[in-house]
Amino acid sequence: MASVNKQQFKTAPTYGVYTNAALTMKVNLSINEVGKNIKQNLEYVISKKTEGRCIKEGFVKPNSIRVLTYSSGIVQGDLIVFETVFECKLCNPVEGMNITDCVAKTITKAGIHAEVIDQDGVVPVTVFIARDHHFQDKLFNTVIEGSKINVRVVGSRYELNDPYICVIAKLLEPQTGKQGPGQGQGQGTKRPITILEE
Repeated sequence: MASVNKQQFKTAPTYGVYTNAALTMKVNLSINEVGKNIKQNLEYVISKKTEGRCIKEGFVKPNSIRVLTYSSGIVQGDLIVFETVFECKLCNPVEGMNITDCVAKTITKAGIHAEVIDQDGVVPVTVFIARDHHFQDKLFNTVIEGSKINVRVVGSRYELNDPYICVIAKLLEPQTGKQGPGQGQGQGTKRPITILEE
């Protein structure tokens, strides 16, 4: 398999729910697809299989696939098999992760259904905030449909080829410029770490 230069992985930083990921995949091409435009053909096949849906590693953002390197082809019958390394923008929320700027879509007796909508209008994550987890939280009752909310992921689930990742989350206070307790020592000052020994 061809080696990958570290410089190939240097890309513009991404923010929000997506992270840059380098993945591998075996791609089959027919003999008439192997030529000068082989890289574009590999990207096309990978994008058709992965973009806009969930794969094993998470949700792949549409139009984010870029082939970094590929191996020499191995002939198998009438197909040529390439081991391909590609880069994409991947979304996979984990427990404890904070997600900002979710949009509340519907509010029912069961809770709040919200969505994370990226700058291209794609919905990689749909969020459910249960009312039972917030029965003493006054903030929960102030949320209206269409408002932006901040949440912390409690759990997530998805299956292969799902169009989005489902997340159960807890509502967080909106971030403001006001300082919270213990933050009055000035910006950049680290708070001491307390280590508890048994």
